Parts: sequence; structure tokens; C-alpha cells
Amino acid sequence: MSILKRINLKEKIFIAKELFLELVFVKRSLYVVGASLLLSCYIIQTSNPLFYVSSTLREADTAAKPMLESGVATALLGGGDNSSGTTESFHSIMDSYLLAQIMWSQGWGSKVYGNGDLNEEYFNTIPKRNDLSNRLGAFILGYDLNDYYTAYDLQGFIKSIGLSQRQGQSNVTISMMTTNKDFSIEFMNAVILATDQYAKQRLILKSNGIISATYSQLAVSKNSSIASALASTINSEYFKIANLENDLPHLLYIIDPPHSSEYPVAPKASAIFLSSAILFLFASILFSFIQKNKEDLW
Repeated sequence: MSILKRINLKEKIFIAKELFLELVFVKRSLYVVGASLLLSCYIIQTSNPLFYVSSTLREADTAAKPMLESGVATALLGGGDNSSGTTESFHSIMDSYLLAQIMWSQGWGSKVYGNGDLNEEYFNTIPKRNDLSNRLGAFILGYDLNDYYTAYDLQGFIKSIGLSQRQGQSNVTISMMTTNKDFSIEFMNAVILATDQYAKQRLILKSNGIISATYSQLAVSKNSSIASALASTINSEYFKIANLENDLPHLLYIIDPPHSSEYPVAPKASAIFLSSAILFLFASILFSFIQKNKEDLW
């Protein structure tokens, strides 16, 4: 009880009430709240809704593991160690320029940056819209900007697709934020399929190269043990090719196909209205306080 007396709670409540009636519960506050509502409506109307598009993948069946053990990352990227897992290999391929080139040749550059015309002559000459800051930087520093979009631009767009995997789990989630959810669903599905197909093609090329070189060695080999080992290698590579020349997934297969959230994740209308009202109301209170106490303050 002595603590409450020292605090003098009734007096604090009375002061707070007086401040509220003097600074908040005034006509200006109504005008300010109305202005904040108008601003919030303008922000929401002029903002592009962002949707969350995602897909869930899973590491392919154990039938593909022998090929992974031989070094998927090395076979696909021409280097690296064999410790890269399936997910890392998939991510590396997905973000690579070579995949961007494949998708560019399929016309995806036109769909992303142009009008969707699949004529090669068109999508190789789509004018690039450089913003003012880039043009100004190029003028000041004396370097040239690309006049047309290229596969490098498409590579940057593909990199906007994020990939995540929880430790110890086989499921992989790829996702992106977009204003055009229908196109992004189609594009994400194409990226998944193209990445897996590209992985297969590279491994098939590698196996064909090994077979060709092994046949050359087998033709000149006079040692029966070496010839047997070479023949075994050829059979093994043919087996790999047989496993790759099908429509089955190689690295990851789709559990949950690309889909979009029903409602946009941004902008949040409630958060915009609330934050705008608080900001305007605080500004109004500060202005009223300064106006009423300007002589003491100055």
C-alpha cells in the first residue's frame, strides 16, 4: 500500500486523462485520422500485390544414388568435390548460366521481358529498359550498358527463386514472391523440369564420352584383366544411360506442384492502416504539444 501511495496512482491517471483530452481528444485528431485513412487507401491502391509461390520437392529414389556417388556436381559443373548432395547439385544447376541459356532458347526470355513472341529473331532483340541511375552511372564512369536483354538477365530472374531445406530432411522447398502468380507458377514448373532434364543430359554426355574413350582403350589392350575391367566400365555406363533416358526425375521429384497463396502476402492492409493512423496521430499530438508550449520550449 505504501508503494501505491508513493506512486500516487490517482494523480498519474488524472494527468494522463488531462493530456488525452487536451492533445488527443480534439477535432484535429479526427482530421488527422481521416487523412491517414486517405493516404493508406492511396498506398494500397497504388501497390502491386505480392503473392507467395512455392513448390515442395523431394530427393529422388535410391535408384539414382549410384550416379550421385560418381559425382553429380563434377559431371555437371566440370569440377568440385563429390561431397555435394542432391539438393546442392540441383541448386547449382538451377542458378547456372547454362540452364538460363536453355530456357532462353525455349523463349522464356520473351515471356519474362517481352510480349511472349517465340520468334528467335524477336526475343534476341528485346530492348533493355535501364533505369535512370544505371544510365547515369554508365555516363559518369564511362562504361556501356547492354541494349538488349540476354540469357544473363534471365539467369538473374531465375535466381529470384529461393531454395531451402531443413537439416536432416529430404524435402526441399523452392519459392518466390511475385506480382503475377499464374505466370510464376508456370515458370517455376518449367525451371524444375528443365533443371532435372539438364542434369540428365550432362550425365548422358559424360557416359557417352567415357564409353567412346573406353572402346578406344579396349581395342589396343592386350591384358585380359584390363580388358575385362574396361568392358565392365562400358556396361556400367550403358546402364547409367538406360536409367537416364526416361521421363522419371533424376535429382528431385515434385511432391507438391507450384502453387500460389490465395491472398497476397503484401501489402498488408491492416498493418498499413494501423501504422499510418499511429504515425499521423503521433505527429498531431507532437504538433499540439509544441503549439501549446512553444513559449516554454523556446
